[in-house]
Amino acid sequence: MKTMSATLASKEFGRFIDAAQREPVLLTKKDRPVAVTVSVADWEELTALRIEHGVAAGLADVAEGRVTEMTDVSLEQRLARFRTRLPEA
Repeated sequence: MKTMSATLASKEFGRFIDAAQREPVLLTKKDRPVAVTVSVADWEELTALRIEHGVAAGLADVAEGRVTEMTDVSLEQRLARFRTRLPEA
């Protein structure tokens, strides 16, 4: 992965964008990693993989019986618990 300082990336933004099209670019600020920039194609692939992973995990939960049916009563109970955690308006 290519590394570039935030200062250099801002000064040479075109070069920075071109580099991110080829491979992820690690941005640093004061020699500390602060961000990674990827191409749109890479971002879409990563997003699709995260969705696939989530669906696979959900299907595994169903197969292993780690699910509960959502009824009107259980929904109201969950909402009530959630509302008690909200700060006063």
